[in-house]
Amino acid sequence: MTETMGTTTAVADGTGFLADLEALRRLTHEYCRAVDTSRIEDVADLFAADAEWDATEFGMEVLRGRDAIREFFAGLVENTEHRCHLALNHMINIDGDAASATVYLHAMVVMADGRRDESVGYYTDDYVRTAQGWKFRRRAAHPLLAPPPPPV
Repeated sequence: MTETMGTTTAVADGTGFLADLEALRRLTHEYCRAVDTSRIEDVADLFAADAEWDATEFGMEVLRGRDAIREFFAGLVENTEHRCHLALNHMINIDGDAASATVYLHAMVVMADGRRDESVGYYTDDYVRTAQGWKFRRRAAHPLLAPPPPPV
């Protein structure tokens, strides 16, 4: 049986659909918390081994692979004093062991030199279900307001 919620279509299997929705929302929230609390290994573990992180619209390079993503976030933590990310307005589409979403973001950082930056935009995410649960396959950040200079 197929169940449609807004633009989200998934196979209804008891609580599986709702459990997947909640697991995907939680993945985005875990990302925010891990970045904001400087837990670099936890950030890296949220991504598939061959994942891609694309913040080119914020003036950064595309990163490929968990090691490159880990290195980027280690630099981010080193160059910032405080970070606060909010993930909201999740629009999730699930298709078996793959999913995609648009997730709004509001990120505030205090740079090492005391300068404050704020980003407002959205992520386009692709997810993959693994033996360890849902992971980011690809995360791209898109500004809705003019972006600040890159923090790293």
